[in-house]
Amino acid sequence: MITALGVAELKLLLRNRTAAALAVLMPLAAGLYFALGVGGQDDGWTMVVTLQLLFSFGFTVYVTVTTALTARRQDLYLKRLRTGAASDVVVLTGILLPVVVLGLAQALVLLGVSVAAGAPMPTRPDLLVLALVGGAAISCAAGICTSGLTGTAELAQITTAPFFFAIIVGGLMGTAGGADAWVFLIPGSGLGTLTQAAWGGPTDHVLEAVGSVAAWTAVANALSTRFFRWDPRT
Repeated sequence: MITALGVAELKLLLRNRTAAALAVLMPLAAGLYFALGVGGQDDGWTMVVTLQLLFSFGFTVYVTVTTALTARRQDLYLKRLRTGAASDVVVLTGILLPVVVLGLAQALVLLGVSVAAGAPMPTRPDLLVLALVGGAAISCAAGICTSGLTGTAELAQITTAPFFFAIIVGGLMGTAGGADAWVFLIPGSGLGTLTQAAWGGPTDHVLEAVGSVAAWTAVANALSTRFFRWDPRT
């Protein structure tokens, strides 16, 4: 049932040119620009890889989840699914699964582009895996929450802007190294720190980074429970 819902959601996503452009073309174009236009120095590749991951999670996962759930809610698609045999968890998983898989696939493709362009291989792949899983988790939970605050799919471009820019800024601050404790209060900072550590950076703040990712995921999940709606907003 989850697979069937996921395939249907992927078809709906690709039929919407605007949503498909935001979910597929925008992150790839930005990631290629970062790798081919900004990269080239050993100390600059960490920033490039961090931006690639954040744009993949920000556009492909966060913005797309918000837009998709809002659109499906407003046209009563979610409500119809809820009246069937599928549970609420199955419905949400089926809708979110293709977006998460697409985001992770894009992140891995862009990482391959960076390596082909001269970036070194990560020295701590385990930390990179934590960054990938954590980024997908935060983006999904935040997207579910934001969809409950978004009246129409068109408004998602506005309602997603604050968290999107916060996660980008936080990620860049996290790559600076030697981050102060307050930096981990910003979403995305833990992802930047984990990415930097994966590419041979200092590992002094890995525990704080993991805690930040886990905390923001938990907060987003709690807010999702509070704000998410199955029925159309009036």
